[in-house]
Amino acid sequence: MKIMDIKQNGEFQTIFLKGQILGPSSKRMPWMLKNMSYIKAFSKFSRAKLILGRANLELSKLDHNDPLYMQRLDEFNTVMLECSQARWYSSVGIVTRSKRDWKKALDGFNTCLKHGDTLLNLLEGGSKEKLDVTIPVLSKNGTEIEFANGAPVVPGICPVVILQGSSHEMGYQYAQQLVQIFGPWILEKKAQRTFADEAVTEIRKWEEQIQKHAPEILDMCRGWAEGATDLGIEMSYLDVLEIWTGHMPPKTTYMGRGDKISDVPPPIACSGAGAWGKATTDGKLVTGSSGDHDPSFPVVIMAYPDTGNNFMFTTFSAVGDIVLVGSQHMFGFPGINNRGLAYIEHGGQPRLIEPKKYWGYGLRRATSVFHILRFANNAKEALQMELEFPIGDVGMDSGTIGGFYADNTYGYVLESRKEPVAIRESGYMGETDFLFANNSAMHKEAAKAGWMQEDQKKERDWKWDVHGGWYPERFTGFKLSELFKGGEAQAFMALRGMYRGCMKRNLYHYNILNRAVGHVDMEYMKMIFRNSGTIPSKPWKMIHREYNKSGEWGDISVGNSSNGIVTVTKPDVGDDGLFAVCTGEAKRGVTPTSPFLASFCPIHGETNAFWEIKLADKPENAARYAYMKAKEYLKETEGLIAENTRITNPQTMNYILRLMDQAVGDMRQGENKLETAGLLTGRAAVYDWSYAARAFTRAQVKVLMAHDMIMPPPTKPEDFQV
Repeated sequence: MKIMDIKQNGEFQTIFLKGQILGPSSKRMPWMLKNMSYIKAFSKFSRAKLILGRANLELSKLDHNDPLYMQRLDEFNTVMLECSQARWYSSVGIVTRSKRDWKKALDGFNTCLKHGDTLLNLLEGGSKEKLDVTIPVLSKNGTEIEFANGAPVVPGICPVVILQGSSHEMGYQYAQQLVQIFGPWILEKKAQRTFADEAVTEIRKWEEQIQKHAPEILDMCRGWAEGATDLGIEMSYLDVLEIWTGHMPPKTTYMGRGDKISDVPPPIACSGAGAWGKATTDGKLVTGSSGDHDPSFPVVIMAYPDTGNNFMFTTFSAVGDIVLVGSQHMFGFPGINNRGLAYIEHGGQPRLIEPKKYWGYGLRRATSVFHILRFANNAKEALQMELEFPIGDVGMDSGTIGGFYADNTYGYVLESRKEPVAIRESGYMGETDFLFANNSAMHKEAAKAGWMQEDQKKERDWKWDVHGGWYPERFTGFKLSELFKGGEAQAFMALRGMYRGCMKRNLYHYNILNRAVGHVDMEYMKMIFRNSGTIPSKPWKMIHREYNKSGEWGDISVGNSSNGIVTVTKPDVGDDGLFAVCTGEAKRGVTPTSPFLASFCPIHGETNAFWEIKLADKPENAARYAYMKAKEYLKETEGLIAENTRITNPQTMNYILRLMDQAVGDMRQGENKLETAGLLTGRAAVYDWSYAARAFTRAQVKVLMAHDMIMPPPTKPEDFQV
């Protein structure tokens, strides 16, 4: 592989975006004609994910001592950088609508597809031939992430952002730290936007709901705008508010599938589980969650507000949107607070159960979660809050509320809040002090959903499984083009496919938790996402063809190749709540749940390791806990290296030693910030505690990557004697 010099005129180039124009949705056909480049890019990106996902499966089959392992790993990461660049230029093209920018994106995807296909063939054929690909020089551009040819690269280790103070102050600190971590572009793409009158009207209607039910979010928006502006990024209150609300009216059709289009239904799948009481080793709540999507610069927020509870929350995008998917209104999960409450997952979206006559304005899901974690002291209080909120924008996945919350004694999944009220609790489907959710409603009352009733009249094949919930007996195939078609028939087709697949993930969750009642802890929850499914032992084209005909596949796991971020938590009534995060799949090579576009979400710099932090009583102690864990991991791994008998490949051992050196460097950065933070006050101290926490969590992950190559972590229930 060759090395590319990306300096231009002596400076590293990064494109900064601002000044977008936002207006009402347009009719579907004019939208498609106007956005053909977007549709082409979406299609190429989907193909690239499939090819690179398959290459990653093949890469995982190589032993770490294989002479080709490091070479192929480097080649894979290089092609992933090509994909990252193309995806970035697509986000540029969406804003600028420039033919030049779209050409860069489409050309980038073509290059990625060419190299990805060649790499896949080399891996499948067992060839020793090197991949002819150019490695870009990576630069940090004064930030904490890497840039490839000027394009920001999603970090393989999710950053944590610590906030403290009033809602306004936390918003201010959030904006300033996003720029410190990612660079000005992260906010500039949301700054100085021009809103059509119709868009302003809609934003104000959503604002009225937030003012009534969660006014602290509006104060945070004002602080965010001020924090950005003080850095020279002219971001208005409306710019920030729209991130939380969007600028479209509530949907009137299932998944927004009418004669107009505002965004593409997101190819996002998710999983979550919580166990407590008799199910866990100590009776306390443990949770495991996966957001199954392409990571788009996520962050973990650790908040110490001046009123309410301390809490943590993972947002799937630092500024609320996912590239080539669109706005998700700061959506994400999980979250915990210092009263022992956990928000585990959305609880089965898209459910679409409440009758259309109740749809309308309300709170977006992330807004409700921020409010509940801050002000609810247990799961029953969270449930009461959710039942009292407006029904809201039921028609789209992240548009409304109703989620999966639990504490040490009780948990619930709120699947419908009105006609019917459907609250799923432990025991309803045979659970013993545990609950789980994926992307389907599981309560029997879900059969009252208008869309399911209509589809049942036509197809007459919907069934209910006592542990798996609702599913259609007959398989429905899928084509990428269906995402862009109008009409609710496409929504029904998507829901049939999603519910059928979810039933299998539901059964996986039930079986793997039920067999371990009394033995579930954080390590067992991590294992659940390392425990892979299977795929048929046939050529891929045959697998794909047969799947589209009959749905034939292997075993299904919630730990699969679409995992974009996996989180395991152990909340605490006090200051000892734990939060562990892995960006991407928890084990390289976990299989996909189907051959479809959303079943692979490969990333650059996959780590397969969880950093861990404590929701301590104050930011300093959170950072110091991350430091303690980094030192603990470092000491253990140094011992493994000294006694190593497993790694015999010199290249692999050199890689392990480089990881250790990098971790030590990160720890030194964190130690320096710990020292300076002790001399500071106010937001300056918070910024340094926050930076230190990020440095220590990076160190943890790098050390664990080295550790796990020598001593792999548990990957099956039998490893826990259950």
